[in-house]
Amino acid sequence: MRPFRLFAPLVLALSCTAAAAGTTVKLGPSPVLGGGEYSTGGGVTVAVELRNWAGKTGLCGVWAESERLTAYVRHKGNVVLRKGSIALGKEVLTYNLNFLEQVAPSQSYSGAPAGCVRLKRDWRAGDANRPLEVRIPRQELHFGRSGNRGGGLRVTFRDTGHANPALTSGSLLPKKWTSFGSWSGKIE
Repeated sequence: MRPFRLFAPLVLALSCTAAAAGTTVKLGPSPVLGGGEYSTGGGVTVAVELRNWAGKTGLCGVWAESERLTAYVRHKGNVVLRKGSIALGKEVLTYNLNFLEQVAPSQSYSGAPAGCVRLKRDWRAGDANRPLEVRIPRQELHFGRSGNRGGGLRVTFRDTGHANPALTSGSLLPKKWTSFGSWSGKIE
């Protein structure tokens, strides 16, 4: 009986919202943008669109993070996306945006290879005309901190209302110094 109690929440969490569509598609001409910025500079942009997949609701999208982030928040975009959601009107369609495909920051995400998810929700007449909204709540990321004791660094992520936060610069240091890899800036 005890193993069932341990695995039941996991099974429920995985089966409640979405079933993977299994394909990567390209985003259409006008995906909805959302995201936010870190208090240390730079940010994350999410671009999503709604699809009708054989009578079921589908979501496709990408995410990008600034190229020049401080070392503390590099590769933390997926942590921030875990707490995000996508809503259609007042109805939340899905939580945890880690199904999205990561891409490089861009002025336009039209045509970008997107990660998709097919929801259990039936497609309804008028869905294509309802407003789609990306919601990523304000979050605090803690670094170098142990338990409830003080110390360490706290970085805040929040929605600032900018249309494409991934295009903002996150570091005042030269790009060459904030790149991964060798001193030449090339990844080896």
